[in-house]
Amino acid sequence: MTDAEFARPQEWRAAHAAAMVGWDFSALDGRMTADEPRWDFTAECRAAMASATRIADLGTGGGERLIELIGDLGAAAESLAIAATEGWEPNIEIARRNLAPFGVGVHRYDSEAGDSLPFEDASLDLVVCRHESFDAGEVARVLAPGGRFLTQQVDGREAHELREWFGGDPLHDDVTLANASSEVAAAGLRIELADEWTGRMTFADARALVEYMALVPWDVPGFEVDANISTLRRLDAARPIVVTQRRFRLAAVRD
Repeated sequence: MTDAEFARPQEWRAAHAAAMVGWDFSALDGRMTADEPRWDFTAECRAAMASATRIADLGTGGGERLIELIGDLGAAAESLAIAATEGWEPNIEIARRNLAPFGVGVHRYDSEAGDSLPFEDASLDLVVCRHESFDAGEVARVLAPGGRFLTQQVDGREAHELREWFGGDPLHDDVTLANASSEVAAAGLRIELADEWTGRMTFADARALVEYMALVPWDVPGFEVDANISTLRRLDAARPIVVTQRRFRLAAVRD
């Protein structure tokens, strides 16, 4: 075994100490690449915001993408009433700090905990939701007639290779286009668009892969470096490491 091979487990342990701040994968720049869906969800949200006045961004992370959208709208954003929600505790104060200069309030909200959306009935004309769980009934409740719901989701079966390599069960394998479409329709919203996509995510080496799994620990719950040294060595020897991405999107309206 070379000195480099001997040192790698120590590097992997250090990488596994990484933690997400906001919703930012920049620590993996140059070491992880990901295909983009054939659609542009940010552009779709931007277009919808341009014709809306009362907007909520569900699962805003650290507010990064919402700030980008507000910046794209320029002066037109000043006339919009925009609010955001976030359910992951470490991100709530980050989002509040980042979005305060834009006049955007951030509400603590977790649909998986059974929370009610912190908005009045029929009070919004646009709800956007990127990679965040949602309660279709609550979305329908807060949308005014003619209001729209736009969501892009990570399919719960994404990166199935990780569970094949390291074990464990997916936490959200019920998150699929078919299930989301059924829930949205059952809530009384009319689906205008439903689409899904498959692509690739590529890691330069096992260290990048371990760091990614630390940033999104729900992909492989309970993963530990020391229990998987042999698998990590095998993957690292065959670098780059490729896993499957899965995305879907829905657009719906309340008539």
